[in-house]
Amino acid sequence: MSLALILVRWLHISASILLASLFLFETVIVFPAAREPSAGTERLLETFQRLTCRIAWWTLFTALISWFVWSWLLASIMSGDGLVESLESGDWLSILTTTQFGRLWLFRVFIGLGSGIILWVVTGGPGRRRLMRRFLAVLLVVELVSLAWVGHGAASPGRFGVVHLLADAFHLLASAFWPGALVPLAALLFLLLRPGSVEAIALAAPVVRRFSRSSLIAVAGMASTGLLNSIFMIGSFLALLTSAYGLMLTSKLFLFFVMIGFGAANLFLLKPRIAVDFRAGQVSERNSLRSLVRNVLWEIGLATVVILIVGLLGITPPPMR
Repeated sequence: MSLALILVRWLHISASILLASLFLFETVIVFPAAREPSAGTERLLETFQRLTCRIAWWTLFTALISWFVWSWLLASIMSGDGLVESLESGDWLSILTTTQFGRLWLFRVFIGLGSGIILWVVTGGPGRRRLMRRFLAVLLVVELVSLAWVGHGAASPGRFGVVHLLADAFHLLASAFWPGALVPLAALLFLLLRPGSVEAIALAAPVVRRFSRSSLIAVAGMASTGLLNSIFMIGSFLALLTSAYGLMLTSKLFLFFVMIGFGAANLFLLKPRIAVDFRAGQVSERNSLRSLVRNVLWEIGLATVVILIVGLLGITPPPMR
């Protein structure tokens, strides 16, 4: 049962981060980078937005199903009954109506269904409908940040508990910019690698530049809130090295720094080469873009493992509790 809960938490947290990232990436990165799109970039943007909506539909479905299974497993664990018995006895419904988790569950389901309606309108409508896509980004960010109320921060008492909860919420928000936005970045770069016009390839440089800026801010935010969270959860350097929670957190930090290494290579080595290659007319080779895609895929793989560790940390008692 614990393994199932870990996997469900991992799946739902991943889906929630990706949902927010898809439309934040459009709003914060792509739209400003293409303020006056040419014919080539216009077609590329329309293709990218259709792809974003397609990914969002599958991700939203995954998020809703995993959120239901999460509550189902939790009801079974809290009642001590089997999965079927927890539904038949009404334990699952009781948790949804009498607990803080249940109220949060209903709130997030409402947001998820509302997001689905807006996504349906955006997908079926002509053009880009940027205003609705921006509103959808805000809605999905609220859904993501609300996950802080199922973490350890929600159980911290007093005024410090509020600080802890806000730190967890900001940590989740930062994750939507990095590493979450790596997925739509990779999707856009794959589209750029397809045969196309020079104007479409030219979009890579401003997109990567804006993504680098936002990811730097996100990394700084995640590092500071992660440090604050460690103070609340670990308490001492000795506990970091000797407790199960501390060892898992150490593994997460190691992978985090490896991801930062890939990000630094993208920022200081590959981003300048993309601009130079385009100005030099070396669009046909696209070696810099291919190297960037490879590094981004490595970061996505490492981020997947990091979120799995987050799912495990969520059900592991920290040393300070």
